[in-house]
Amino acid sequence: MKTYNQIIMPTPEEKLNEVQERFNKNVAKAQQLEQEIARLKTELNGLQQPLIEDQGAIKTLKQIVEPVEQPA
Repeated sequence: MKTYNQIIMPTPEEKLNEVQERFNKNVAKAQQLEQEIARLKTELNGLQQPLIEDQGAIKTLKQIVEPVEQPA
């Protein structure tokens, strides 16, 4: 039969396993997040040129569509 301390206190090996498992999960999560960030940066970079082009098109189209003020 286990004593009170054996039931409550984890052994050093159990503590090591617990910490190692938590570490491994955190490393895996960090790697997953780094991959997601890289994917999102690539997606963002892909939007830069279309945004610039659309911005220019909007400016040009506004000049065509909006009436030009006539001097009084």
